[in-house]
Amino acid sequence: MKRSVVILLGILFGCSVAAAGVPGVRTEWGVVAGVYYPAAKFSMGDSAAKLKCNAGVAAGMHMGLRIVGILGIQPEILYYYNKMTIDDPKANFTTEIKCNTVQVPLLVSLKLGLVRLNAGPVFTLVDNPAYLDRKGEKVLFGRLYPTVSYAAGVSCCLFNHLLIDARVGSGFKSVENCLSYDAAVEGEYIKTMMFNAQLKVGVLF
Repeated sequence: MKRSVVILLGILFGCSVAAAGVPGVRTEWGVVAGVYYPAAKFSMGDSAAKLKCNAGVAAGMHMGLRIVGILGIQPEILYYYNKMTIDDPKANFTTEIKCNTVQVPLLVSLKLGLVRLNAGPVFTLVDNPAYLDRKGEKVLFGRLYPTVSYAAGVSCCLFNHLLIDARVGSGFKSVENCLSYDAAVEGEYIKTMMFNAQLKVGVLF
């Protein structure tokens, strides 16, 4: 995972340096952080468990390439952390799923004055939520997002350096997850369709 992130940052930095010498192309770099509100639609099958998504945090790097007038490309690399709660009263089991996600949005940006309209695909590099079973053993829940999902939103840049970004995102399809209260025993499989809303503030250089 670390190697993939380093390689990606190198590619983005190289693109920024190369684009800086192209007439008419404006580049920007920045860091962003904020809150991340996930939600999910679960197809539980025969499971009596209830799952709840909790709000988390987001942070990462922002890059902008203003190519033709008001049109630009906005690649980012973002890290998300949040928790989900599993509650199965029938099995007398409750625990928390810790979710660590790294995504790379590649958005097309339309600038209208101070406002930017952004939309595009999102590539998930890391997605490995896990929890502890009854014995304290680690159980992998399974990824929350498909490899390619999407995001759309609006942002604005104030004083040339202050970025405020709001967006929503989701997968194009549901993914399969596993609920097991004993790591040595195969559990029940469910379907998960993720949605999220984000609000971030950043500083542009």
